[in-house]
Amino acid sequence: MKLYDYSALLFFILSFFGYQYFYFLAAYKYNRTTRETIINGYRELWLKKIIAENQPIIAIQTLRNLIMTGTFLVSLDMLLIGGIASILSSNINFVQSMNVINGIDFHTFLLYLHEYPAALKIFVTIFMLLLSAYNFTIMVRILYNMNFTTSATSKDENIQFQLEQIRRQARHFITGIRSLYFAIGPLIWLIDTTLMLVFTAVITISFYRFDFATDRKY
Repeated sequence: MKLYDYSALLFFILSFFGYQYFYFLAAYKYNRTTRETIINGYRELWLKKIIAENQPIIAIQTLRNLIMTGTFLVSLDMLLIGGIASILSSNINFVQSMNVINGIDFHTFLLYLHEYPAALKIFVTIFMLLLSAYNFTIMVRILYNMNFTTSATSKDENIQFQLEQIRRQARHFITGIRSLYFAIGPLIWLIDTTLMLVFTAVITISFYRFDFATDRKY
């Protein structure tokens, strides 16, 4: 694999994880006005309204709708991973190469990835999809618990725990969605490295404009 490809991979990693860190740092530590901080305000109003008006049924229904969204996205990730595995398993050369690397040490495995760049690109794609599925799964877990905790919280109790749970599931949802979008990058990388770099730059800028835009009409 060429140095250009390694540089592209580094750019991809820095773009995704760097933007993740920058965004959540801006939203939660430095309190910059982002789409997340604005919606967090509405989440807090929603929770207080549900508790003040004693409407646990509405709360549970809303949470269940979010759970359905999360489970659909987990299924989508697994379907995409299964599709990639199915396509690869039908390739005789790929199956043979998997048999060759089975049981080898980590150093030899890295040399294998260096010799076969397409394998690295596939592994990066699957990693991003697994990262997406992981975050959606954690989101569903939090929402499942909130079905009980939100409906049992009264006006006299401290609702900060519930607010933090809502924000946690939102953070996992955002990370899962970003991972799903960024997973397209390694697939484009299979076609052309420059196209992957352009896509990564465009998707990162698009996320920035969406998250930090002062115009809130969209």
